[in-house]
Amino acid sequence: MRGFLLGLGVATMVAALAAPLAAQTGVPMDRDWDPMARDFNRQEGGADGLPNPLPRGLVGAINSVAAVDRELERRELSAKERGSLLMYRAMLNLTSGNQAQADRDIERALRTDPTLKYDLLASRARDMAASGRTQPAIDLVDRALQDQPGYAPLITTRGQARMIQGDYALALADFNLNADTSDVARRLRAQAYYTNGNYKEAVGDLGYLLQTGSSVSRPIHLVLWRYANNVKLRRDARGLLTSDLRSYGEPEAWPTPIARFLAGRITVGELEIAAETDKDARQSDGRCLASYFMAMDTVRQGNQARARELLRLTQARCGIAHFANWAAAAELKRLR
Repeated sequence: MRGFLLGLGVATMVAALAAPLAAQTGVPMDRDWDPMARDFNRQEGGADGLPNPLPRGLVGAINSVAAVDRELERRELSAKERGSLLMYRAMLNLTSGNQAQADRDIERALRTDPTLKYDLLASRARDMAASGRTQPAIDLVDRALQDQPGYAPLITTRGQARMIQGDYALALADFNLNADTSDVARRLRAQAYYTNGNYKEAVGDLGYLLQTGSSVSRPIHLVLWRYANNVKLRRDARGLLTSDLRSYGEPEAWPTPIARFLAGRITVGELEIAAETDKDARQSDGRCLASYFMAMDTVRQGNQARARELLRLTQARCGIAHFANWAAAAELKRLR
């Protein structure tokens, strides 16, 4: 079993282990350590920054084997919590060269929570899809689902791979299965709704996440994507964006300059300068997200020829797993 886990790669293990700790357990976590939060941040065009590699427990950072041991003494831990902590301790032992203890921790973790191996497989599938190997990623998930039918992280991961593939309707079907119980699935469903042309439904999901204060996405990202949907609905997208900024705040950090541009408060030239010079923008493909929303501003104004140019530029600038890439591909099909 240890060989199987190491075959997935250390980075993949770290990514897979954090999501259960942060999203599926009661163990408090620093947002920047949660790879699912960072995945959404990257996909939406937020800055990664320097991730804090440490989860947090009830008494502070879990930064050592001893700290994990203290957390494991808590009797109220669920099987998911205990298994995730054991796997994190295995990672600490692996990095310190204590392979024998890591072996024992891995075996014990998988006995405590057998679903951990499916979290690892889901993480591996997401990496494959992001590198362009979408069908192998879907095949991997489908095989895992034969062993663990209905497991939500696997189904959501398959939906992400299908979005990259351009199968928006199938992706939407996957996200629908868990959107009522998972903000992760609901956020992805909002993006699938948008690419599929279901703008009212997308606005509904984005509004829900804003109103409930979900931590899966920063409010500024949700506000920007609600603007894009409102453009397609032929609503007063600029006026509604201005109202959203009053209601949900206007942080100084990127991508707020995009919102200011869309609200008519800075010029396109000033936005381009911000996208190229802002520290957070440089870390997060800021030019990618900027070109997409510049395109949507031209759609709002009815300039389809310029919109097509900017959407093609967005595709050139954005990785295939980026929300803006998915949206640009869908919008180009509609503008033909």
